Amino acid sequence: MRRRGLRSRFAIGALALAGAVGGVPNHVIAEDGESIEELVVRVGRARWTHDNRVELLTDPRRAWDARVKLVEKAQHHIHISTFSWHNDEYGMAYRRLLNEIMDRRRRQDVDFRVRVLADASGLGQFTGAFSALEREGAKVRGFNRSTYGLSAIYDGRMHDKMIIVDGREAIMSGRNFSDLYFDPEHWWLDLGVRLEGGAVEDMQMNFLKAWELTSVNRSPLSFFAPQGKLLSDLRLFWRTGRYPSGRSPLEPYMTPEFFPPRETAPGAMAVAVLYDNCLLRRRAASTDLIVALVDRAATRVDLMTPFPNLVNELTDALVAASERGVKVRLFVNDHEAAIRGGPFILAGYPTLIRLIEVGVEVWAWRANPKVLQQIKDSDCGPTLLPPVALHGKLLRVDEEVSVIHSSNFNYRSTYYNTEAGVVILDRGVNRALRELLDGLIALRDFEPDCANGDNGFRLPAVLGLLGPEDIPRMREELGNKQKFLDSMSVAW
Repeated sequence: MRRRGLRSRFAIGALALAGAVGGVPNHVIAEDGESIEELVVRVGRARWTHDNRVELLTDPRRAWDARVKLVEKAQHHIHISTFSWHNDEYGMAYRRLLNEIMDRRRRQDVDFRVRVLADASGLGQFTGAFSALEREGAKVRGFNRSTYGLSAIYDGRMHDKMIIVDGREAIMSGRNFSDLYFDPEHWWLDLGVRLEGGAVEDMQMNFLKAWELTSVNRSPLSFFAPQGKLLSDLRLFWRTGRYPSGRSPLEPYMTPEFFPPRETAPGAMAVAVLYDNCLLRRRAASTDLIVALVDRAATRVDLMTPFPNLVNELTDALVAASERGVKVRLFVNDHEAAIRGGPFILAGYPTLIRLIEVGVEVWAWRANPKVLQQIKDSDCGPTLLPPVALHGKLLRVDEEVSVIHSSNFNYRSTYYNTEAGVVILDRGVNRALRELLDGLIALRDFEPDCANGDNGFRLPAVLGLLGPEDIPRMREELGNKQKFLDSMSVAW
């Protein structure tokens, strides 16, 4: 009991590292002489752990296999947060796998729990997937869900994607549970990491806080409390782990089963876990950190996002970096490969136009099902077809710092979503991400070996470099819609 009490005081007290509530200026800059480690702690509101093993998950088949192997190890619990869970081949396959694991543990008479925290919008849209899990004994909650016919407390969405097993291993990524992320013939390029080490403890704590936070609007009594008081109490809980009464709903989790001691370090990589929740502060600390990292870039910046309606401060930082001689590359989807069309495409045009005008390399992904069919029909197709869209969210700065995130670094992610990501301080990971991006660009000139010996086939254009000649077309498509798009920026 004494060991548990000491662990409780330590873990709950450590919550203060994750998010003191308070104003953050629109443009946070690095202080003179400040190291990257210090910048991440101050601006990203995160802590560094230095005992991590990290596996980069890019290939969809490898990403799927990692998810399967991870949960098959589970002995005590599986914690999952996600934006959506589709009733398609891969979505149902993972649901069946979890059901099998729960049934196996039940027959072994093991105290075993699966907790799934999904965005309330996805919970309603994909009810079948979640109901099947609940029937097998999983606990499923909708984040910021409307209750008893009353609206949710705020317009926040759960957009982070984490899988945590026994408090020992975890996967953090931008992938939901859907064919779109794992089908090797029709997939969205996304990124993720499998982690062991101290970073898993921070992910676990963030999940548990979010899990307990959802219990607030599960009771109709919460709607009779003044909203200001309710939000103040929630922020206090997130910052300290306790409500004003002194009660902590985190106490039951402060055990070795949820936070197991590590006898040896699984690795030696430095990782900081980023987590944003708009209940904590008026905008995401991760976005401010991305801006600050771009501000201090010396040689290179690579940024990928499927929705480039970036916040103004980030666009300004990218422009300034390019103007001082930093090589800046932005990877986005062109209209042929857009994940969402209409205003979602147009909303990013002002950012793209401004960056193109200052010489930023804007690479637009153009693959689509028609292009993929051409490749398959040619008898020259690679073993893994190119993705049909980019859904990854990453930042590379110089040759050492990398950020892999669920955030799109746009207005919706910055002001309304919960988001999770990692900062990795390692040249090997940074180099692997650079090789990934360079490899995407190299596809422009790719000539696959044909089974029939005919090497005359060239891969159709799956990537293009946007230049000044594309700006008139963008301006024409924008027309007089920019004011409307700006006014609705958090919707995109």
